[in-house]
Amino acid sequence: MGILRAVTDLSSQQIVTYSAVYWSVFSNFLAVLIIWLLLRKQAPSTKIEKGQPLPVGTSIGYAVVGFIVLIVAQNICIIVMSFFGITGASPNTEMLGELARAVPLMIVFTSILAPILEEIVFRKIIFGGLASRMNIHVAAVISSVFFGLMHMDLTYLLVYVVIGLLLCYLYTKTKRIAVPIAAHMLMNVIAMIGQFILGGSGS
Repeated sequence: MGILRAVTDLSSQQIVTYSAVYWSVFSNFLAVLIIWLLLRKQAPSTKIEKGQPLPVGTSIGYAVVGFIVLIVAQNICIIVMSFFGITGASPNTEMLGELARAVPLMIVFTSILAPILEEIVFRKIIFGGLASRMNIHVAAVISSVFFGLMHMDLTYLLVYVVIGLLLCYLYTKTKRIAVPIAAHMLMNVIAMIGQFILGGSGS
């Protein structure tokens, strides 16, 4: 904020918004880089990773189909939640959409950096680590609940947990962390496009 205040003529509100975006992108890029450097030469060590991963072509198919299933499952969860009076978009998604409309660089965070970091942490490290010590289904539920709680949006916890479970399945089936990362990225891109369309229609 101090740097922006010194070198720009942005308003105080703009400085707060731009600082949040720039820091999110920078800190998450740094985190992804550090984790990649730590893990890139590490041999497969968890129950999920052991064995032969699916061929690249098949894995790409799983990523694409997985993305479609994620979108369908998300909408089914939203329909179920509507029966309990929960409607509208997730506040977390709306907030990210507002930041992206204000500072388009935020799209890099939501569509690329966040999915990479979240999949490495929640699927590769937490789910993979737990699956090596307990029943794989219990491990998937625990890691998915943590994934949902991390978004700090308890009203939409069901959506995040279901998404987490499906991403665990993709990782387990293909033994490639790149597959849930790709599906997660595609889902976030669609969410951002939706937020831009909704934001544009409301102005």
